[in-house]
Amino acid sequence: MKLAFVQDWFNANGGAEKVAGAILDAYEKEDIAIFALFNRFSPAARAEILHDRPVNVSFLQYAPFLSRLYRYFLPLMPWAMSRFYLRNFDLIISTSHAVAKGFRADPSILNICYCHTPLRPIWDQYDDYAASHPMGRSWLYRSFVNYLRRWDYASAQRVHYFIANSAHIQQRIQKSYNRSSTVIYPPVRVKKFALSIAPREEYYLCLGRFVPYKKIDMVIRAFQQMPDKKLALIGDGWGATEFDSLLRGYPNIEWLGYREDAEMINYMQRAKACIFAAKEDFGILCVEAQACGTPVIALDYGGYRETVVDGITGYLFAEQTEQSLIKAVEKMERDPLTSHKEIRQNAIRFSDERFKSELLAFVQKASAEFHTKNAKA
Repeated sequence: MKLAFVQDWFNANGGAEKVAGAILDAYEKEDIAIFALFNRFSPAARAEILHDRPVNVSFLQYAPFLSRLYRYFLPLMPWAMSRFYLRNFDLIISTSHAVAKGFRADPSILNICYCHTPLRPIWDQYDDYAASHPMGRSWLYRSFVNYLRRWDYASAQRVHYFIANSAHIQQRIQKSYNRSSTVIYPPVRVKKFALSIAPREEYYLCLGRFVPYKKIDMVIRAFQQMPDKKLALIGDGWGATEFDSLLRGYPNIEWLGYREDAEMINYMQRAKACIFAAKEDFGILCVEAQACGTPVIALDYGGYRETVVDGITGYLFAEQTEQSLIKAVEKMERDPLTSHKEIRQNAIRFSDERFKSELLAFVQKASAEFHTKNAKA
């Protein structure tokens, strides 16, 4: 079988990229051609996710400083993605949180999109993004968003079958695109993120890419008000440049920078709890933390409502505010969650083996249905 696999881009090795890797692994015996706007993976990520397969890229690959400034290229991304014309394939699978489903293709080829989210800046989080953009209230910005919405909606209608990464995203696909979808939760490497019998230590851990929507600055400000509580930060990103001033004078908060998986897992296994304050559509890291048997403190939103058992594997807090997070930390202090085996067991249901099995079964069923319809047409 000739398979075309389309990804928005390959840059940081995050949750979307791990889903891409799992899909490629599920079809490792097939003839696969990979397409993406650009590929700025490190050699280690190329080996882990792509297994050093070549990637067909757009002209954006050659833009200077792309790895850090790619978000500013959003106006060009729909046009760049539409330059890919896919034909002579048996199956197309795209994974999208931005524009990956916007390629052109022979409509006789089965087209399946694994959707992490409809494009956030133009749909459900439009107000948040507009408020943080210097031109967010301008006529030009609103006109551009309206153009992107029309383009995004039209590209969604060319997809034959949608897969949603959570029930939360299933609802947003329906709302944004007026399309139904099937939920298949992302793969979590529960074997790699193992339960540790080592004693837990007295620190909270916040980890992930340091970008504004992750609200790591809010977590820092909350712990500034709790000088007797230790906070460790793991991660890096373009939003980290402002953290130095936030951390100055607060010895209870330590920024450890980027850490490879083995060291990151070690910190997860020893933490009192891991904190997740972003509006996440699923949140793979949150499940990975639970796979280590570590309780979580997570925002009562989106995928966390589907992956955290409140009061058993973690505590959910209501708002992205310091006071709301502080109340959740105080709750963890009063009533710590220490059933580490039970916490890990909750994460097992999101295993990567389960993902591959459900994906292959879905594609097989969709393929039979699609070709039956085409034969009758």
